[in-house]
Amino acid sequence: MVYLKYTKADINFFMSKLYNINSFISGDMKAFESLYKAYAGKVFNYINSFIYDPDLAKDITQNTFLQLWEVRSQLDPNGNIEGYIYSISRNLLFREIRRLNILRNYTDRIKEEIKEAEEPQIEENLSRDMIEQQILALLAELPEARRRIFLMRWSNGLSNKEIAQKLSISEKTVSTQIHRTIHFLKSKIGPIFMVFLIITSTKF
Repeated sequence: MVYLKYTKADINFFMSKLYNINSFISGDMKAFESLYKAYAGKVFNYINSFIYDPDLAKDITQNTFLQLWEVRSQLDPNGNIEGYIYSISRNLLFREIRRLNILRNYTDRIKEEIKEAEEPQIEENLSRDMIEQQILALLAELPEARRRIFLMRWSNGLSNKEIAQKLSISEKTVSTQIHRTIHFLKSKIGPIFMVFLIITSTKF
């Protein structure tokens, strides 16, 4: 009989990974961010190896993690999280190729890969554009000054200091208005808004 020997480092790694998956399923944003950092680059490279379009590959990668967040409660804590992620990305990739009617010579290859793995029944119900439109619609409900400050940070990428200088107000005022807007958007859209900020690398 062969006995497998695990080091303390191995055990800590497995426990840490299990903790992150369970925390993610429970809706922990830090655990989601850890998963995103661990797999986003791999998923992007996988998708781009088929379509050779970095911009499209980035969009599909982001939508992959949006969908992963939406179906987190359906995931098996002891299942293969990496398999779930790649399964979602393959579904989105195939649908995008079919929708755009491009790269027909890759269709058979993608179908074969899909058959090789069990795939969760996941419907694409979110996209970056849809969330952006929802955010813009909600911002229209805010006072003009607060909306302007948030858009200067979100759309133009200005720092709190730069915004304060342009508007001749204090950095504290800028910070307060931005956090009030974030709280408002999160209350309207839910946790998916914070997921959106993470995958679009928007830092506040």
